[in-house]
Amino acid sequence: MRIGLLLPAAMAVDGRGNGIRAQAIHQMEALRRLGHDVVPMQPWEEYDSASFDVVHFLLGGPSVHGLAARRRVSLRMLSFAPIIDTNESFSRYRLAARLGGLTPKVFTIPGMYREQAMASDLVVCRSRHERDRMVKGLGIDDAKCRIVLNGVDPPPPADGDRARRKFGLDGDFLLHVGAFTQARKNAVRLAEAAIAAERPLVIAGRSDPGATRSRLDELAARSGGLIRILEFLERRDLEDLYAACRVFCLPSVHEGTGLVALEAAAHGAGVVVTRHGGPPDYFGEDARYVDPASREDIARAISEAWEDPRGDRLRQHVAGLTWEASARSLVEAFESRRPS
Repeated sequence: MRIGLLLPAAMAVDGRGNGIRAQAIHQMEALRRLGHDVVPMQPWEEYDSASFDVVHFLLGGPSVHGLAARRRVSLRMLSFAPIIDTNESFSRYRLAARLGGLTPKVFTIPGMYREQAMASDLVVCRSRHERDRMVKGLGIDDAKCRIVLNGVDPPPPADGDRARRKFGLDGDFLLHVGAFTQARKNAVRLAEAAIAAERPLVIAGRSDPGATRSRLDELAARSGGLIRILEFLERRDLEDLYAACRVFCLPSVHEGTGLVALEAAAHGAGVVVTRHGGPPDYFGEDARYVDPASREDIARAISEAWEDPRGDRLRQHVAGLTWEASARSLVEAFESRRPS
């Protein structure tokens, strides 16, 4: 199968650590290992649309405005993988979609998602949460929507002791990795919960200046050494930290999957993760789920996971969530909706 893969061009500016880009790259590599011809489509190139069995685009919204019209003109098959990171009620989501359809001069993200999903032959969702937003929130035919879980690579050899030596870490610790100054990642409340639970926390990843970073620096300064903040990590350092940590924490306001938590779980870490979004489909009964709005609930989950990480059980569970399994599921979804 020849598959065209589309990402928003803006990700070329700074895609480090971007989960959408990571998902696309991992699925592309797995599809190629299965023998499929996957072409990452570039806006600077010209393509014969008829040469693709399917064009698969991620995210949707303004970045691919106008693509829906091409389905009726030149594309054999169009597949849409929305990225819906919201806890909005179905009623509010429907209202936003209707507002976006009142006039061609008014756009809303849900309205664009609905238009793009209606024009697509297939809608690929990362979780039950995302499928429900499509079906119950936007009125997309359930038969058109397929859940394709993301995956995690088998972990490479890692050296937790090396991470401890390099970063000056003593004993066990909690770990959080991500674009931690984004409000959605909830890092400030996590740091406050770690201090309340009296457990050491390492925060690492991409950060931007602003109020969130200032507040985290303030918490770290008065935490008595409990809070450590690192910057963006090279891959080897990240894998070593995964192997070294006792519990990985991702109490985001919302998560589509929680790829970094899956990677940490593959190394044997316990996981504390938000209950909002896709994580329950990925971590099953072996993670601790939290209300991201409650510092007390996050602190409770941290204390429980510290005493009983369930790391071995969780590692066995996520071992079945490979990127090859994800790619096979994606191909099956393509085949099920391919126009005759």
